[in-house]
Amino acid sequence: MYDRILDFSQRPKPFSQSTVKRLWTRPHIAQQMLQFHLNQETDLASRRFETIERIVQFLDDSLSLSNKSLCDLGCGPGLYAKRFAARGARVTGIDFSAHSLAYAEQDAEQAGRTIRYLKADYLLDTLPTGFDVVTLIYCDLCALAPEQRSRLLKRMRRMLNPGGRVVLDVAGMGSYVQKEEDLVMEERLMGGFWA
Repeated sequence: MYDRILDFSQRPKPFSQSTVKRLWTRPHIAQQMLQFHLNQETDLASRRFETIERIVQFLDDSLSLSNKSLCDLGCGPGLYAKRFAARGARVTGIDFSAHSLAYAEQDAEQAGRTIRYLKADYLLDTLPTGFDVVTLIYCDLCALAPEQRSRLLKRMRRMLNPGGRVVLDVAGMGSYVQKEEDLVMEERLMGGFWA
């Protein structure tokens, strides 16, 4: 037990370990993540719907989404994809969480939106091409190791039509001013989120 606690308390080198795929694909955690995506009391997994609406409005005002072919990488439960489609974009959402994609597909169907969802890892799998806009929303780029960022940006460029645009949502240094490093260990942390 002591060794396990010691291991938890050690700080790994930046980007030396990645738990991203486990976070989004383990059934229990994936279900918890979906609940956090939809939770309107926190911005932990996704932004609140009113903020998402403002972001989509800004993008529509800036890029005129109507009749544009748009790919939403890391689309999760389709919170942005559905709103892009409502603005007239032809949307493809890509994510590797089957749980989130199942929700996204059902939600799009209930909203009467035609959205193509693909289960894929945008860092490794073959990606479709022919897009006017490719988005990577909610700071996904910031969570990647530098070599992953470089590879993904090259992949995104290949996805675009001539004159196409990449939209990145990144965290600036100001995002970290109020943050403090912390270590919390307790039974049933976050109400059993990780159980």
